[in-house]
Formats: sequence, C-alpha cells, structure tokens
Amino acid sequence: MSEIKFRKSYEKEGFKNPVFEYRPDWPYISIGFGDEKDYFIENLSLLIASGMGISSALASLSLSVKSKKMKKITKFIEDMVNAGLPLWKAFKETRLLPDRVISLVRSGEESGRLPEHLNLVTVQQHKDKTLNGRLKSALIYPGIVTILAFVVAIGSAWFVLPKITAIFTESSKELPMATRILVWLGSFLTSYGKFVVPAVILLVVAIIYFLFFFKKTKFIGDSILFAIPGVKKLLQGVELARFGYILGALLQAGINVHDALESVIQGTNYSRYKNFYIHLQESIDQGNTFERTFHEYPKMDNYIPMPIQQLIISAEKSGRLSETLIKVGIIFEEKTDAMSRDLATMLEPIILIVVGLLVSFVVFAIIGPIYDLSGQI
Repeated sequence: MSEIKFRKSYEKEGFKNPVFEYRPDWPYISIGFGDEKDYFIENLSLLIASGMGISSALASLSLSVKSKKMKKITKFIEDMVNAGLPLWKAFKETRLLPDRVISLVRSGEESGRLPEHLNLVTVQQHKDKTLNGRLKSALIYPGIVTILAFVVAIGSAWFVLPKITAIFTESSKELPMATRILVWLGSFLTSYGKFVVPAVILLVVAIIYFLFFFKKTKFIGDSILFAIPGVKKLLQGVELARFGYILGALLQAGINVHDALESVIQGTNYSRYKNFYIHLQESIDQGNTFERTFHEYPKMDNYIPMPIQQLIISAEKSGRLSETLIKVGIIFEEKTDAMSRDLATMLEPIILIVVGLLVSFVVFAIIGPIYDLSGQI
C-alpha cells in the first residue's frame, strides 16, 4: 500500500494529519505470528477489561511481544488509535486479523462491549486451532507412514532392484509375471529414474496443491474427502462444532444473524459448507426461518444430521437459539476428539495391510526365481 493511498484512507474518515509514520517495509501479512497473535488478542482483552485505555493497553503490549514484526504491528496500531481511528479500522489496515474477527471487534467497540468481544475472539481462535489440530493428528500418522513407504519403495526399486534383477536376466528359464514386472521396473528406473522420479514427485505435489489448497479447484478435494466414510464423519463433526459455537457465541454477543453467518462463512474451510452457509444467510435475509431453509436445501442431512436440525428448529421457536447452538458446538467438539482417535486407529491397519501386500509381492517376485535357480544348481 503506497503512502498516498494510505493517507487517503484516513482523509476519507476525516483524519487529516495522522501522527503515525508510514514505513515502506511494513509487513501487511499475518503469516508467521502463530501463538503470539493469540497472546496479543487475549492480553489486550484482559487489559481493557481491567479498565486500562486502549492506547495504554497497546503501549504495554508493544513492550511484551517478542518478535520484531509483532512489535511493529503493535506500535503501528497504537499510533493509529492515537491518531483517532477506531481499533477495528486499525486492525483492518494492518491485515493482522481476518474480516470475520474484525467485524466482531467493530461491533464490540460500537456496542461498548469490546472486552467481551475480544475474549470471544480469543476463545474462537483457540477452538479453531483445537479442531484443526485434531483433524491433523488423525491424518498425520497415516501420512507419515505412506510417505516413508513411498520413499523406501522408490529407493529400493531405483538402487537395489537392478542389482538383484541382473541375476534373473542371465537365466534362460521363463520368469514369473511378478518377477518380469520387477525386472522391467529396475531397468526403467536405471535408464530414466533421474528424470521420472522428480517428475512424479512434482506431479504428486501439484495434484495435492490443486485438490486441497488452490481455491478454484479445492472443491474437488473436498468431494474426495467427504466420500471417505471415516474421514467424512470427522470433517462433519469438526464443521458442526465450529458452526455451532461461532454462530451461537456471536448471536449471544448481540451480533445480528447476517453478520454472524458471514463470520461462519469466512471461518469454514470446505466449499460445500460455504455454499450451504451462503444459502442459509440469503434465506434468513429474505425472512425465512431455519426450518424452512433446512427443508428447502437439497440433501440437507449430508450437512447437518436430522436430530441436530430438529434441535436448532425447536431452539429457534423457543427463543433459545444461541444457547442451543453453543451446546451443539460443545457436543461435537467432544465427539471430534473421540472420532480423531478412532480414525487414526482405523487407518493404521489399512496402511499396514497395503504395505504388507506390496512387500509380499516383492518377496514373491524375488524369492520364487531364486529357489528355482538354486534347484538347478
């Protein structure tokens, strides 16, 4: 962002002479802060709740944060607040927090409940980290085993297999199909391995990136994950825990339904749920109830189980929607803990079976001809 554009943003708000100093090297990214960003929000909430002014709280935090980037950000926000800008706009200018969090800070400032809203941000970020951590923990062990098996298999086929198969090529006896496959693979990797192996690795990395990280094609990866029975159940539990707690907590904090659902939309990682939340937001904006929206949306049970739908519908009618949604979030948060352990337990024997079959194939292809050769000798 240029200095001219930066100052224009202030002039638009009526601040002609901001006292902060623009720095060209300002890091307008929030990547790499991790726990320190959570520490900043949590302690800012505590200091403001204790009666300290926003400017004084920011000045105190600028001394306690450790990284240079975070010190710059904190000092920059302090200067912007001292210049007369509201805290939420200072956060928005620095891009430290996502828009859904900034909207929560803004509503807290405007309603005079900033400490409570900042505390809600802290809890929300902690729950997001916990839910994502459980999902990763369920998949990290199978992922590591698969990668190691792949590396060992490629290394053996590239460097060890050609030396073993050289024995079989000298034999005039017809080899089994499995052995012929290994001989061909060993010869192929000896001749073209330095080109093929890097190309295969790059192809796998590209496929993973486009399936699970690239925004325009991520829906394909989501469809694959939601087609796997155990993984689907865990992902649904994680999403419902996030949906219930975020929406319930925001409604309880006094946020209107539209803005609360906007936070839910921005908080989800899965395109199918994002599309559902957008439909839910548009339907509610048109004056429809949760009940009608659920009934109109196709294959609704694939997103929210029927018992949970009935619970939300009943809560909406009784005026206890926020409390019920928070309870739904807590219930599914506890369930995801058990489901992550069950998924890891279920995937472990499957991977071991696959690896065992590959090893058995190699052993059969090598040991069989060796026995034949020893019998001839």
